[in-house]
Amino acid sequence: MHGPGSGGWTLAELLVTLAVAALLGAVAVPGMTGLLERTRAETTLTRVQAAVQFTRTAAVTSGSAAVLCPVGADGRCGGDWSEGFTVFLDRDRDARRDEDEPLLRRFPGVEPGARLQFRAFRTGRFLRMRPNGQTDWQNGRLLYCPPADSAAEPAEVVINVQGRARAVRGAALRDRCRR
Repeated sequence: MHGPGSGGWTLAELLVTLAVAALLGAVAVPGMTGLLERTRAETTLTRVQAAVQFTRTAAVTSGSAAVLCPVGADGRCGGDWSEGFTVFLDRDRDARRDEDEPLLRRFPGVEPGARLQFRAFRTGRFLRMRPNGQTDWQNGRLLYCPPADSAAEPAEVVINVQGRARAVRGAALRDRCRR
C-alpha cells in the first residue's frame, strides 16, 4: 500500500492491474456482443411494427389508401425489404408512388447480413391499408432473419386483415430463415 508521499505505482502493481483488466474484458466482450446483437434485432422488430402502425394510421387519418413497401428503381413497390422501405399515400391504388402522392416516411434497412422478407397471401411486394384501417385483402408476415452466427433469434411481425400487428419471436422461426 502507498503511504503519504508515495511516488506512485510499481511496475508489478501496474502489470497486475492490466492483467486483471484484460481478463475482465475477455470475459465481458462476448456477453456484450450477444447483448448488442439481441438489442439490434429487437430494435429492428420494433421499427417494423412501428412502420405497420404508421401505415395504418396514415390511411385512417388521410382517408386514402396507404402503402408500406420497398420501392424499386422504377418507383413501383418491389425490391428488397432488407434495404429499407417506405410509406406513401396510394390515391390511385396502383402500388406505385406518383409525384402527387406524398411520401410519408422512409424506414432504414436491417443490419448487414440480416434479412427482412414479406409474405402475404396475394402479394409479397407490399402491404396496403385502407382508410378504415384494414388491410386491402390480406394477412401478412414480415420475417426478420438475423445474420448467421448471431445471438439474436428470428422474429416476425404478423399482420391480420384488421390491420393489427403482433410480434412473434423464437427459435421455431429458424427453419423459415434457412429457406
